[in-house]
Amino acid sequence: MNLPSFIASASGQANLWKDLTQSVPTLAALAQLASDRLVTTASVDIQLSMEAKTILSITRDRGIVELKSNNTEFESAQRMLAVYVEQSADTHVMFRSRTEPEITVRFLEGFRQLCDAGLVMHQVGGEFSLTSKGFEQAKAINPTEVAESAATGTILTF
Repeated sequence: MNLPSFIASASGQANLWKDLTQSVPTLAALAQLASDRLVTTASVDIQLSMEAKTILSITRDRGIVELKSNNTEFESAQRMLAVYVEQSADTHVMFRSRTEPEITVRFLEGFRQLCDAGLVMHQVGGEFSLTSKGFEQAKAINPTEVAESAATGTILTF
């Protein structure tokens, strides 16, 4: 198979290859799942994991969740797609662990559950927000219920 001649040109699809290394397929799948739930509700009630509840609880005021990867890190666990939750305008909580990649994966799965339950909607790129139903459920969660899970995140202040 030959690659099309425009694949490496500035006006061609060269950026598609770059995007594939930055989690685009996973982001697109999650965005599609969230979009599907805007028009068709889930066929069963989704049981939310502790990680999903933690994401909701932390973002109860801002309602903004972003998925990010860092392609410049040396360690693979640090390059993984991770959930970032806005706790306030100046404080975000990152759920990525260099020493325990399972934490990163569990929170990404928790985010997937939120998409499937119709509690988040896709905005742009890796940015998502809570839906009205998401805000409602977030405010019903007692922060002490998720305190231990929330402690696995890294607080980032700006």
